[in-house]
Amino acid sequence: MTESVTPMKKLKMLILTAAIALIAVITPAVKAQAANVSLPDKTPLWFDAEYYATAYPDVAAVYGGANAATYGGFDSAMWFHYKNYGVNENRVPAANPNWFDAAYYAATYPDVAAVYGTNAESLFQHYILLGRSELRRPNASYVHTMAKDGTITGNVTPAQNVTPASPTPSQANAQVTTQATSDALYIPTGIPCNGSPYYIVVDRTLNVCTVLTVGADGTYSQLVKSMLCSTGRAGHGTPSGTFSIYEHTAGGGWVYMADGTWAVWGMRFRTGGYMFHSVCFTHKGDLLPIPEEVAALGSKASLGCVRLSVEDAMWLYNLVPDGTLVTIA
Repeated sequence: MTESVTPMKKLKMLILTAAIALIAVITPAVKAQAANVSLPDKTPLWFDAEYYATAYPDVAAVYGGANAATYGGFDSAMWFHYKNYGVNENRVPAANPNWFDAAYYAATYPDVAAVYGTNAESLFQHYILLGRSELRRPNASYVHTMAKDGTITGNVTPAQNVTPASPTPSQANAQVTTQATSDALYIPTGIPCNGSPYYIVVDRTLNVCTVLTVGADGTYSQLVKSMLCSTGRAGHGTPSGTFSIYEHTAGGGWVYMADGTWAVWGMRFRTGGYMFHSVCFTHKGDLLPIPEEVAALGSKASLGCVRLSVEDAMWLYNLVPDGTLVTIA
């Protein structure tokens, strides 16, 4: 005997179906918000607490000063906020992912190295416990925005608005010498300036991305920097041709990739999802990219985009404006 379906049962079935659909929609969002569980509990090398407090005075007002002791100190307090809230608010953890230069710190302060050695983690612990209050510098160009007593004395611009200084000729030559000496490297000549100060060339064979600027002859002939990259692997080729950058992703923030990973510092150059971006991270909020993707730079490994190291992607994002020509060949 077949049981009849009453109007009330139909209504319950509709509600149940809607609830299941709602759970399916909500679940990815919940996972994204929970991504910060992949971040370490201990303040990591790549988090600049002084920068974070200065860039976000609303955070410093609540978690800094006397309140920092509740979280185990100033650095721990700033990290607590970033790990639990800031990462999901797209706040920037540091102006530069390599802001703490352990080699520089050890060489500049031999008294510290004599006690702490050359281990980056140990040197970093010295810096956050003692070095900052002594106004020691964590890298060669660092400008402190905090006095010895912890008082903020200056302001910084959040990283997504920072334009990095142009490399000196010696820096550019050093980078090019190791990565662009092959006669086979594709760099077109005689391209007239289109109004943008820079021109990007990607060699899909050698997986090298080169940035040129305008020379004395009015063409893009002055080499700025060459970087290893990853272009599309078999079945996911990066399109060849000449395009232009038409969109910088908002603030250089997190971009969801087709394979379920995340990247930062994205710039779109062709419809269909093609962009320049960093090597990928497993979760939104991770500050360490996937090691295999870092190791694959210089080879065909992407899904069609042009991947760069996090540092190079950030440098390029902040250097070139929309409208910049891109040739891929």
